[in-house]
Amino acid sequence: MREVQGLDALYEGLKFECVYEEDKLPRLSSVANILYRYGLYLQLRPGVKDFDEVARYYRIAAAHGHYKASTNLQMLVSGGQARSPDSWVETLDLVEDLIALGIPGGYYDMARYLDRGFGVEQDSDKAKAYYRRAADLGSPDAQYYVADLLSRVYGPKDIMLQMYKCAMEQGHAEAGLDAAMYQKIKRRYPEAVFAFQKAVANGSVLAAAFLTKGFITTSPSEQLDYMALAPDPERSRRYKLIKEFIGRYENLGAKVPDIDQIVPLPPAKLPAWDETFQWKKDRDAAVPPAQPSEELMQRLSEEKGLDPATGLRLPKTA
Repeated sequence: MREVQGLDALYEGLKFECVYEEDKLPRLSSVANILYRYGLYLQLRPGVKDFDEVARYYRIAAAHGHYKASTNLQMLVSGGQARSPDSWVETLDLVEDLIALGIPGGYYDMARYLDRGFGVEQDSDKAKAYYRRAADLGSPDAQYYVADLLSRVYGPKDIMLQMYKCAMEQGHAEAGLDAAMYQKIKRRYPEAVFAFQKAVANGSVLAAAFLTKGFITTSPSEQLDYMALAPDPERSRRYKLIKEFIGRYENLGAKVPDIDQIVPLPPAKLPAWDETFQWKKDRDAAVPPAQPSEELMQRLSEEKGLDPATGLRLPKTA
């Protein structure tokens, strides 16, 4: 088991200032990004996957400071999809490297492993402290997690809503959905509708379903669907099409960044729409990345003392 240093308590001061993760992230190496993009392509393309080959590209990219490659590699190694001589040692080394770089997601990852006792002694209090640190540094996943914890604690919900909103603004669909649901329960309907719209843009099927019903429900007695909206069958129809689209491509991470060009919130008038989605257009038009040359793989591996065939660290020679 690896010893993990403790952090400050989860609820210390009960203060929160919204920080965006992108403002804390270092610039990625353009060369390492070539490897990351190709590894991601191999991981996501249809058909049989060779996760060891994917891990090879991620390992070499991660060794050159590519935090996205490191995060994806963790998931493959800790989940047993990619082979590793010692999965938990490799995983925790990756996490500690991210923390050393100040990457918010590194603290979030360590929190998850402390929660599960993966390679470290299970410690819920330490895990919560790491979640909170990650949230304060800008991790939307951590902001959502801590907000969810606060939603179960009796007392004011200001911090909870601030965290939901901050995560939502960074593209976190579940945070937008939960913020919308809370506002809806409190009958703050304009705030609820706004958050539902954000959640739809970020890829929430449920948020699209709520707005589908919301624009055809006029009776306050229908508490599940009522949001004090003027009936608008065409808006409802468009949200239904959006719901079906997200559901169809949900496993690929479908989003609707053009939501306000398809179905803007009232009082804006509905524009013409050809029932297509920008996310799908961009995906269909994307050109697969070129495979990195073996010369590049060799050079980058040598710079970090890695085996170019696997991306694993070579044993030190006496």
